Amino acid sequence: METQEIYKSFSSNKSLNELLYKMKAEALRLNDLKFELQFYITLLYKPIFKTRTANLYEILARYKYDIGILQERRVKLQSHVNEYINQINNKIENEITTFDDYFINNYDDLEHEIFNFHVKVSDFKFGFFEYIQNVSLN
Repeated sequence: METQEIYKSFSSNKSLNELLYKMKAEALRLNDLKFELQFYITLLYKPIFKTRTANLYEILARYKYDIGILQERRVKLQSHVNEYINQINNKIENEITTFDDYFINNYDDLEHEIFNFHVKVSDFKFGFFEYIQNVSLN
């Protein structure tokens, strides 16, 4: 039986600068993932696969579709992260140091959404790499 990861937020005791740093790090991580996903698509179009692989084209098409879904989700998340960075910057510029419940709940939701996305990306990578290793030419 697989242990299920439970998300826990720790934002309630963080400063605005810590939240800003974390969101900027996530924005960078999501931006880097853009290039990684583009590389996977490029790899799928290269003639590196064994020709006698069962359902090769169907499985490659599924991976292309999955990468497209991940890319769409990444773009939406990156947009949300950038919006949140702007909100934090506004609070810092206006010297607002208190957190209202709405701000904290939005941050927690976004952080949870990012966590779940990275879990999906990790699951995808594991399956993708395992498949590519099995069907690529030696």
